[in-house]
Amino acid sequence: MARKPIPADVVTAVIVNSRRRCCICFGLDRDTALKAGQIAHLDGKRDNNRIENLAFLCLDHHDDYDSRTSQRKGLTIHEVKKYRDELTSTISRAFTQRVHFGEITTPPQDPYAGQYVRLGGGDSAEITITPLPDSPEGLAQYFIQGTALWGSGRPYGPNLGFLQLVESVEEDGIVVGRRSSPDETVHKTTLRFLADGFLEVQEENWALSGQYGMNVNFIGTYRRN
Repeated sequence: MARKPIPADVVTAVIVNSRRRCCICFGLDRDTALKAGQIAHLDGKRDNNRIENLAFLCLDHHDDYDSRTSQRKGLTIHEVKKYRDELTSTISRAFTQRVHFGEITTPPQDPYAGQYVRLGGGDSAEITITPLPDSPEGLAQYFIQGTALWGSGRPYGPNLGFLQLVESVEEDGIVVGRRSSPDETVHKTTLRFLADGFLEVQEENWALSGQYGMNVNFIGTYRRN
């Protein structure tokens, strides 16, 4: 009996919800690059075309998921659904002009903590800076996290980039984070706090290192909400 095709509206919903990102790549490695892929039937039943049973997977992970054997612990349906839901939730937050990651409970007198939104008419980005209560004595450390987009006008949606740093603010209001890529290219992110709640971000070697994802960067001027 011929396999029942997935209705066109369901195909569209799965692709749009994932923006052609593989949920397993995201769940295991936080890989948010666009993928060539296929829609997988998670329960293995090709006639079960309910959207809850479907997920967009890259070609490698689709083959891996469909090739589960009793010889090893493969990816489970519940695991993949969890990854899919995490990806969908992240995309839903990030594909808006202003991204919110929860309320920040920081003292109002803290000169750096808060949510900063990149200014300008290009791709959106947001950075959240939260003081760490267990910082070493005499050293104020902050958890710095952010989400940036690249290519918002593309038909298949933009790439996502994620920033995560734990650093201290220097006396002149500067934070510097350095990371090395697999080819040992040093990527440097500099955050400079300006007057009146503005933040300036610069990056060195961002295009070479691909630190935050293909073509994604956090460069620009931000304003604190």
